[in-house]
Amino acid sequence: MANALLMASQRFLARKRRCRLPAFWNRQFSTSHLRSATHEINEPIEEELFPSNRLRCFHPTHPGEILNGRFKTISKLGFGACSTVWLAENLKFKKQKESLIPRFVSIKIATLDSNASWEASLSKMINAQRPHDGLDFIRTPIDEFHAVSSIQARDRRTSNDPTANENPPDIKGENIMITFENDTLLADYANYQTSVPQWRHIRSEDGRVTYFSQDEFGPLEGNNLLPQLADFNACFPGLVVGRGHLFPIQSDRYRAPEVLLGCGWSYSADIWNFGLLMWNLLEDINLFGGSAGEGGEYDAHVRLSWMVSLLGEPPEEVIQRERFSRTHHLERPVMNLCGKECKTMNQYWGGPFFDDEGQILRKDLLREGMKLADTVTELAGDEKEMFLDFASGMLQWLPEKRKTAKELLEHPLLEEIHKSYLEDQSGSIES
Repeated sequence: MANALLMASQRFLARKRRCRLPAFWNRQFSTSHLRSATHEINEPIEEELFPSNRLRCFHPTHPGEILNGRFKTISKLGFGACSTVWLAENLKFKKQKESLIPRFVSIKIATLDSNASWEASLSKMINAQRPHDGLDFIRTPIDEFHAVSSIQARDRRTSNDPTANENPPDIKGENIMITFENDTLLADYANYQTSVPQWRHIRSEDGRVTYFSQDEFGPLEGNNLLPQLADFNACFPGLVVGRGHLFPIQSDRYRAPEVLLGCGWSYSADIWNFGLLMWNLLEDINLFGGSAGEGGEYDAHVRLSWMVSLLGEPPEEVIQRERFSRTHHLERPVMNLCGKECKTMNQYWGGPFFDDEGQILRKDLLREGMKLADTVTELAGDEKEMFLDFASGMLQWLPEKRKTAKELLEHPLLEEIHKSYLEDQSGSIES
């Protein structure tokens, strides 16, 4: 078993920030807005609805296991295609007023076929950057360790195939963590899970696995909740200005136009992603509706038609870039989701997308009479106009036209939260 590696500075473990959120945001994240999803079942259920050959890549973790000699698993919090996440108790925790060792942690257990070392390296890169405002709103692992099971270890498989990771960056509701208003909730939950454990399935397969341990920050002062972005296993480092990645990234519902058209993309794809996420948080809808074709599979033409219907025709520069992407050959062909060998990323997504006149090829998919303002029903008056103005800075066809994260913080919609943060920073420096 490899030695544990501390991946976050003590500054992140101890901080507690007060943060006043805009009115509409507070409505979404207040306890009165949250509904209980607790229910009882009288028979086991299988949460990971993957084929049996895929399930073999998951580590068969059970409640009560001791990981790395110090983390006792309590219950599974969730799972994804490349990992499961467990709540665990840190056995080295000592009840001290100023203790920097958290009592409860979340542990991310990577699958055998995922490149867990990639997330570890990115987390180190993020933590090594000079301090900036954004660090308070992300969650990176504080520890990494490896383990070998009792069954013969299998080598982790990695791939250079650009289709291997389809969701980086991956900004979505599932990856936004909310701090607890009261830390006794964790203790109560842990006690309940001990007396009424979750259903679990036992499998004989096992293998080498990487664990990530994330700290639990504890409650914020006051009644507001601080959202924090987590899960960096599928992100990419930035590139120099003028260059872009070509990997097929993002979830279907958040995919930026430059990605969908097969053009190069950079950090501004995250800005587009966040713009769409706002509709999920506020309206509980996907702004551009579904993306499925007639056969139920993902269809980029359907997605593009929704964009054009709500945002209007793309500028000429976007169309020119799409045409160029048709001729920008990859170093080697890749297979798309339909099993077709593709020489360009434009072809990978099902291009071309525009005709010789610069019009969308699938005009039959366009929806008439749709307006972006009509999709916002939870707000009215000045608050609605402010929200739409804020969103317009992100939902731009051209990546370079989108606001940066810093510019978005200066928008009136977030002025209050930014001002509160700066005041808190100033107070911390003075003290």
